[in-house]
Amino acid sequence: MRLDRTIFREYDIRGVVGDNLDPQVCTVLGAAFGSMMQEAGDKIVVGRDGRSSSPDFSRALIAGLLSAGCEVIDVGLVTTPTVYFAVKHLQAAGGLVVTASHNPPRYNGLKLRKGPLPFSGEDIQVLRRLAEGGPFREGSGRLARDSGIVGEYLKAIEVRIELMKRYKIVIDAGNGTTGLVAPQLFRRLGCQVRELYCDVDGGFPHHLPDPSDEENMRDLALAVQQNGADLGIAYDGDGDRVAVVSDRGQILHGDRIVAVMANELLKDEPGTVVFDLLSSQALRDVIERGGGVPRMAPTGYSRVMDEVKRSDALLGGEASGHIFFRDDVFDFDDGVFASAKLLEALSRAGGKLSDILADMPRYFSAPEIKLPCDDEHKFAVMDRIRECFGKRFELVDLDGLRIDFDDGWASVRASHTTSNIALVFEARTPERLEQTKALIVQELAECCADEISSGILDFQALG
Repeated sequence: MRLDRTIFREYDIRGVVGDNLDPQVCTVLGAAFGSMMQEAGDKIVVGRDGRSSSPDFSRALIAGLLSAGCEVIDVGLVTTPTVYFAVKHLQAAGGLVVTASHNPPRYNGLKLRKGPLPFSGEDIQVLRRLAEGGPFREGSGRLARDSGIVGEYLKAIEVRIELMKRYKIVIDAGNGTTGLVAPQLFRRLGCQVRELYCDVDGGFPHHLPDPSDEENMRDLALAVQQNGADLGIAYDGDGDRVAVVSDRGQILHGDRIVAVMANELLKDEPGTVVFDLLSSQALRDVIERGGGVPRMAPTGYSRVMDEVKRSDALLGGEASGHIFFRDDVFDFDDGVFASAKLLEALSRAGGKLSDILADMPRYFSAPEIKLPCDDEHKFAVMDRIRECFGKRFELVDLDGLRIDFDDGWASVRASHTTSNIALVFEARTPERLEQTKALIVQELAECCADEISSGILDFQALG
């Protein structure tokens, strides 16, 4: 079958419904996935998010899996981490989630699991080639539905968390699938919960379920202040990412959440903490101050997870909100589990989240700048930038470039999930932040003059 190759991303599959992704494509992908998994086993877990296209896509995917002789366990409408948990709990060979996470409603996609691990970029390309050309395994599979897995998932988290205080929290599920589990979990843990957008609605009527965008955190920050809550918790559309609002309305993304937890966990065990290329210098400072070992990994949740496992780290995370722990079950990125672990760390530390933040190193950062650059050219543009910047700066080259200065840093990288070159800046003072930004933008303008003039790289986002 002829497929649009742009749907095969670095970490997952994503496309536009009715354009390059439809039920027919899902059936073929299901047959290809089932054929790939035949050596690992026949049992495959399938779940889906709340998008209007997801039920049809899930049925088509299951049809493809059954045609390849798989034993399919349909867990229905769930978070992505619930599927990951089910793969372990049910000892399945793999798992598939129909989701496009935080993308707008017109998108959908697949997240893929091979045993306890996510599909790598290489795995996804193997799947693409098989889907395009076959041959597929043939068989008569079996379908079962498991409606009890959510209860098992919640129970497994509950026994791992001990809170020494009754917290008052606000949960913003962004109309994603965490609304099905997060309020229930925290009430079980003794918290007083105010729900915000916790009904599942794949049209995302209030805001996109992307907590990495601070615009999407405004309602939560306001609700925390209005309700006198201890903190607010926001999740992405399928529940594998998290962001937090403090009692004073401060927004914490993944790297600062990891810093708060590392600050407490390192008191008991001065181990390794992993962070990505885009994480704040404040996190490294906290790790070193606590006697831990800081370890940087390339940006991308599968790469951070790999480094956490390889280094036997206490925990790890990336700025976008994927967080990982050393745990015999929850060693995958689960925003709900991570937020429960954060509350546990707070209860051990005592005091308010804002007080803990006040004791941490302070840096200033600007919102990520996205320069449009189509998928066909963005990695070639990065090669050009790497060549130019290598003559001018000392680079940390980890799937993107990081330039460290005495009082801050800058990052330039091609996004693996969107058609952009992304710029991030951080410095100790607002003045140095603006100076660092101006320096890097000027260097980019000179380095990529041809790409800018031809329209390959769009500089308009810089004003």
